[in-house]
Amino acid sequence: MSEDIFLIGENKTSSYVAFTLANSCMPTLVKQKPSSLVGFRKRYIDSRDNFFKVLMDECEDFDCCFRVLCEANDELFVIIYNQGLLNDIIYQNRENPLLFEHGYLSDNSSLDAAIELLEGRYSRYQQNKNLGLENGFPHEIGIFLGYPAGDVKEYIRNNGKNYILCGYWKVYHNPEEARRTFELYTFIRKTAVSLFFAGRPLTEIYITLQRV
Repeated sequence: MSEDIFLIGENKTSSYVAFTLANSCMPTLVKQKPSSLVGFRKRYIDSRDNFFKVLMDECEDFDCCFRVLCEANDELFVIIYNQGLLNDIIYQNRENPLLFEHGYLSDNSSLDAAIELLEGRYSRYQQNKNLGLENGFPHEIGIFLGYPAGDVKEYIRNNGKNYILCGYWKVYHNPEEARRTFELYTFIRKTAVSLFFAGRPLTEIYITLQRV
């Protein structure tokens, strides 16, 4: 993809952040999804300070937060999340072994602590991957991203195979419900990207999506 695609307005980093959020994160920004994992490519970032300021400003407009889970040589892996929605998801899965067996739900647990633990596990996975060690993937991230816990469990049990539908995640149960969710996410993403290229800021895109 050419860098020129992001050069809308004077600030390349601002345009790149807005495009990436519209393309990869809009269901979270409009509160249809608890969180999104986004990869920001460093070659499109002219200044780290400016990048984090722009990202913070955009997230605050939607009452969302972000945290860098891992920094690679050429990419920043960032989780962007709605605190209320994500907190509800974590609470609903408080007895899920995929969470408590990795220490997410201790007596002193909090959303910040859960995100911090996820950061450590995801960062270690990426480090191992760079060393050629393909183990230790934190599958619980699927729960953070709003995937059905049953599908996450079956994905692990089937090693990613034998699914009945594949979209934003691999589906093993309730395919029709998943299909409707996929269609919603795709509609939000395509509408957001189209409006972005029409010169609309994310806040105006949000207002438009609320009307349809």
